[in-house]
Amino acid sequence: MILGLRSKIIPLPDHKLGNIKLGSVTNAICHRPCRVRCSHSTASSMEEAKERIRETFGKIELSPSSYDTAWVAMVPSRYSMNQPCFPQCLDWILENQREDGSWGLNPSHPLLVKDSLSSTLASLLALRKWRIGDNQVQRGLGFIETHGWAVDNKDQISPLGFEIIFPCMINYAEKLNLDLPLDPNLVNMMLCERELTIERALKNEFEGNMANVEYFAEGLGELCHWKEMMLRQRHNGSLFDSPATTAAALIYHQYDEKCFGYLNSILKLHDNWVPTICPTKIHSNLFLVDALQNLGVDRYFKTEVKRVLDEIYRLWLEKNEEIFSDVAHCAMAFRLLRMNNYEVSSEELEGFVDQEHFFTTSSGKLMNHVAILELHRASQVAIHERKDHILDKISTWTRNFMEQKLLDKHIPDRSKKEMEFAMRKFYGTFDRVETRRYIESYKMDSFKILKAAYRWFTDCKLEQVGLSQQYLYTSYFIIAAILFEPEYADARLAYAKYAIIITAVDDFFDCFICKEELQNIIELVERWEGYSTVGFRSERVRIFFLALYKMVEEIAAKAETKQGRCVKDHLINLWIDMLKCMLVELDLWKIKSTTPSIEEYLSVACVTIGVPCFVLTSLYLLGPKLSKDVIESSEVSALCNCTAAVARLINDIHSYKREQAESSTNMVSILITQSQGTISEEEAIRQIKEMMESKRRELLGMVLQNKESQLPQVCKDLFWTTINAAYSIHTHGDGYRFPEEFKNHINDVIYKPLNQYSP
Repeated sequence: MILGLRSKIIPLPDHKLGNIKLGSVTNAICHRPCRVRCSHSTASSMEEAKERIRETFGKIELSPSSYDTAWVAMVPSRYSMNQPCFPQCLDWILENQREDGSWGLNPSHPLLVKDSLSSTLASLLALRKWRIGDNQVQRGLGFIETHGWAVDNKDQISPLGFEIIFPCMINYAEKLNLDLPLDPNLVNMMLCERELTIERALKNEFEGNMANVEYFAEGLGELCHWKEMMLRQRHNGSLFDSPATTAAALIYHQYDEKCFGYLNSILKLHDNWVPTICPTKIHSNLFLVDALQNLGVDRYFKTEVKRVLDEIYRLWLEKNEEIFSDVAHCAMAFRLLRMNNYEVSSEELEGFVDQEHFFTTSSGKLMNHVAILELHRASQVAIHERKDHILDKISTWTRNFMEQKLLDKHIPDRSKKEMEFAMRKFYGTFDRVETRRYIESYKMDSFKILKAAYRWFTDCKLEQVGLSQQYLYTSYFIIAAILFEPEYADARLAYAKYAIIITAVDDFFDCFICKEELQNIIELVERWEGYSTVGFRSERVRIFFLALYKMVEEIAAKAETKQGRCVKDHLINLWIDMLKCMLVELDLWKIKSTTPSIEEYLSVACVTIGVPCFVLTSLYLLGPKLSKDVIESSEVSALCNCTAAVARLINDIHSYKREQAESSTNMVSILITQSQGTISEEEAIRQIKEMMESKRRELLGMVLQNKESQLPQVCKDLFWTTINAAYSIHTHGDGYRFPEEFKNHINDVIYKPLNQYSP
């Protein structure tokens, strides 16, 4: 994962986690072995990896930056312009040339040749300036000659500001009589493009357009207005927390005690090299927490993550410079804090509301796509209709910007994929699918539970009532992808079984069953313990009810063990409520062709969607003990109503055509009918999406609410992850009933073998 920050590329693996890089951590923690049984050594390695990560929360170890170290090495002594101020950095350069003659990332990446060229040329300039290391210089020139093809290669990932910095270093090399083995035509083209870029960057007043040059100021050299630039100096003495830019200020500008103190403080820590940015505590901790959550392993580090977020929150309230001076940091901090139940106001992002303002002030950061991605992600955690209008505006322009960027044929594939994924909205993805983007992983326990679900499906003869096995796989995937922790195995299985049974009864009433059969099922459930005295009107009613009976009895027994009280009556009543609502749909709306009002429709359809039934049942199996008062509280009722409303509305949008053909009532058709033809299908869908978004925000606000909440967070999270599933299922139409597009996700999470991770 490459993080394009400042005027250089920062590869995430360079920020080591303890003594191992991120790639090693993900392999150790999330690796899924080829065999079902994990060896003792694998388990031991995982524990060791987790322990090493715990240690990193207090001491993030950084890797040296050849590029920045070279710029610091070029700083002249305060006493003599002919002597280096930091000779130890020269020693590091001499000692750390790679075998191929380059300096830079080790190991290097085939798409980061431009980064190696920048680091190598900067190192050569430092050596030539102080007339040392002739052998290293010749080897470095050899690397540039061999890899000069990458300079204008569009497939290569470019460090931010490369088109400014690299030509500037070419000019500097000429002044030092360092003959670079580059194509003269290519050099002339780069110099011309540099002049045009600088002209565009500085076309307005310097102060008003500072951001267009600040992160590659070392590439401007003497053209930079260093006096004005120094007005941007931070409290720690740096320019933008960048050792290279700070060193450039000492090279091209008058001596500054604070700049010198900043560089000297870094070298006291690292002896003879500097990192790409410093300080890095907030930067590293933010990305560490975000990475662990994306990898799906943050549950192993709850204490450490909370400690970090508590500190970030304290600094947020203090408006800490390291957070608020960087767009990506600010946006990420806002998103992580809000999604972890901290009260943060979107007003802090008000400076990023306007796109034009963003790109013409210090917010722009040279159109850093990472900052824009983070802003877009932050904009998706809106919970207030009025207070979060700022996030709505940010969401609109960042989405439009990314859509335009995706039309650019020259955009790198990695950036393209990141933008495409971000625009799917974070609540429209499955946790385990998203995790696989970071590292291919999933526990083999999934196969064991899926086999148990398959045996249940077969034993109950559900295929005989028209249910395909595809529902089994899809149902289990849905919950396995959002509730994946091992301790929730019982809840996963119950959730999947309920989804299958609800699908069966829904299909019955939509297409096959008659009113009398539905009434028969309702009577069987109402009589429950004495169902044998009722009798079965048909074979399919018998198969369905016995499957339902067996399932509810098993789940009720497990729930009683976990809760310490009997909850079976509640489970049965949930089914009675849903079945009676289905009878309303069948009798009044379908058979008698009555069109309900919007309120009447939602009061029934939000029950028949099944959310109250399978979510409330699953709550009993998550672990926390829930009293009857809590289950019947207004909080649980509101959470359930919002979740059901979102699930129903997203379903209605994507199933409208099918349900119209089946003569089934649907929210889209209701709006069109009630308008007497004045509302089009497109307008009806737009209005439904507005209703859906309003309910989604209301739900997220309740899920993140801590004050006066009686419900444990893990229980509230289940409501939120349920609508995640609803969005993801319908990304490509009705992914549950017709899961062709959905199969890739199922294969990724449950079946597809892991590939070896490579950073």
